[in-house]
Amino acid sequence: MANDDNVDHLKTVKRLSNILKTIPNLQSISIIQHDEPLILEGQHLAISKKTFKELGLFSRQTFLKFIKKESSPSRDSTLDELSTVLTVLNPDDNRYWNYRKRLCQKCSKNQTDKLFLELKLSSCSLKLKPKCAEPFNHARWLLTNYREIVSEQTIISQLKMCEDSAESYKHNYYSWIHRLWVLKTFPNTKLLEKELEWSKGWVESHISQFCGMNYRFNLLLISSAHQNLDSNVQKCQKFVDEVSYVVDLVLFYPGTESLWCYLGLLLYYCSANQIECEESALFRVRAIDNRFSRRFQKRNFNPEIA
Repeated sequence: MANDDNVDHLKTVKRLSNILKTIPNLQSISIIQHDEPLILEGQHLAISKKTFKELGLFSRQTFLKFIKKESSPSRDSTLDELSTVLTVLNPDDNRYWNYRKRLCQKCSKNQTDKLFLELKLSSCSLKLKPKCAEPFNHARWLLTNYREIVSEQTIISQLKMCEDSAESYKHNYYSWIHRLWVLKTFPNTKLLEKELEWSKGWVESHISQFCGMNYRFNLLLISSAHQNLDSNVQKCQKFVDEVSYVVDLVLFYPGTESLWCYLGLLLYYCSANQIECEESALFRVRAIDNRFSRRFQKRNFNPEIA
């Protein structure tokens, strides 16, 4: 009976590995209560709870067993399938990612299909566990080692992967760190301008999350350093405009702590770098700050106000 179960599990491993490798742009991977081990509808994959638990345990035990064997076509093929599945079922364990790296090192660095496949596995693993460091670490290793063949489309796909994981899990600093690393490592004026526009939309739709604001601040620093602006005045103007933009947001959402933190960061940077902000913006900040101070003072003296 145990042997029959092992055969069934190996078939499921092979099928799941094939899905992860061949289906382009999987939109979602979810765990559901169902009798079928795997359900694939279009670009959406579902794994039954029972299969997820049993297959994870079986794959891990089989991987550790096979890794000790001498290299052979059968053994290498099975380990390839097992490591593919395990990077998705258990992405926190770096043993499987390290094995994937060793497979990459056996291939030529000009193989764009290999780069695409490994980056795809990183993206797939984040569908189930969006706040996980190992998939991002693997992606950075790949982009560093295959730097010569990294295209603009590859960079865009990485930015999309970061956006999806940040949407799936609030305050996902792994995602924001990777996104910033990508733009620092592969600077592109056109992409930087697009990112500044995108980040503005993100901040406005996630007003209580400081992660996106901190990312935008770092983006302004990268953009200023990368673009060969004619004078220091032009560089400073970016931050002057940003202060005015954030003041407008603070006036619209006066009780949002993340906006005040971001405004404080910008004002501190401007002060430290002797950048003069618009007096009208500073006046509006003082006005709203005084209004809040008076409100809190009244609360302190009036015990009837909760």
